Amino acid sequence: MKKVNSKMIVLMLTLGFVLIGCGGGNSDTPNDSISKEESSGYQESSGDEAAGGGSNIPYLRQNHSNYTEYGSNMTPTPVKDPNAMSINWTIEAKTEYDATQLADHIRYMVGKLESGQNPRAWDKLFLMEAYMKVNHLYTTQVDQSGRTVVISKNAIDSCAFSVISAHSDAVSGDFFAQGNIMNDYSAIAESILNSSFCDARRVDIVNYISQRQRQRGMK
Repeated sequence: MKKVNSKMIVLMLTLGFVLIGCGGGNSDTPNDSISKEESSGYQESSGDEAAGGGSNIPYLRQNHSNYTEYGSNMTPTPVKDPNAMSINWTIEAKTEYDATQLADHIRYMVGKLESGQNPRAWDKLFLMEAYMKVNHLYTTQVDQSGRTVVISKNAIDSCAFSVISAHSDAVSGDFFAQGNIMNDYSAIAESILNSSFCDARRVDIVNYISQRQRQRGMK
């Protein structure tokens, strides 16, 4: 009787290990490129997004409602002056930490653009903005005081102003309002590119985009 029980115990343990081994397949993680894009919205060459650093997009996306127009409860909205070709934001954050995360994100992205990198290389609007930045066609100033962040962008021509204006609309209407970073604004970029504002730069911009554009999900 003892021998039978012993054999049964061994058989049960063996089956248990087999089932555990097979069950491991249920813990598959999502495809890295997809999960990374969904969490950051940018195609980074390093692992700083996964660590929550770098652009700070994962934090900002999760806490997008912590940012409002200064002195109100409204979604942050840019103040545009087409004559001066300027765009200005005055944003109030829920905490000073939130404000720092936002200001650091903007400075980080400006640094990437100025160094010739192309975040969201699948989106023509972001590629157009990168072209404008690397060719010094607009400036960006970021100031933080406590919970307040002031962002000022100034373009040198109407083509660059149209690009940064479209980007500001996307940031206000999609990102701050909804935490949405997944929309593709390429159609808007095409409309700007085909406008008379960009006649003088169209060939250069088209070449810039064609050399750098990537399929979504690719680095």
